[in-house]
Amino acid sequence: MSHVHRSIGHVMVLLQRPVDGRVLTVRHQPRSWHSPGLLTVVGGRLEAAESFDESAARELTEETGIVVPPGQLEFCQLVHLHAADEERVTGVVFLARQWQGEPYNREPDTHSELVWADPGSPPADCHPFTREVLAHFTAGLRYANVIAPELKRSGEAL
Repeated sequence: MSHVHRSIGHVMVLLQRPVDGRVLTVRHQPRSWHSPGLLTVVGGRLEAAESFDESAARELTEETGIVVPPGQLEFCQLVHLHAADEERVTGVVFLARQWQGEPYNREPDTHSELVWADPGSPPADCHPFTREVLAHFTAGLRYANVIAPELKRSGEAL
């Protein structure tokens, strides 16, 4: 018997500085329901009537104030995220290498800071999905299956 699961569309943007190759990440607030205190790449869920590139451009502007027209985002990676709760997320990752202005934290209620991270050696406090997306980006891979680590239950060791 097969399990029915929800499949959610998700978009991510790697805003990459040309000078040093670092990509912009956002640190979630410690009280955040999603990735508390962890670094993730810019992104979010696909909304109704949006294409993937439109959604990615919107998320980039909402989170960082940077405006990149959807047509200037480069397709980078397709990721199938396998969450521990059996939810499946199709993630489309885009790359932006050119923009004007300086990114800033437009969502201080959600994010505590913006961090430029080395994709080849991401900080230890990156979300596991983010770490995998960055590893595949560094390796030049266009597709990946990413399995979520099992969640630690109260009183259990990992």
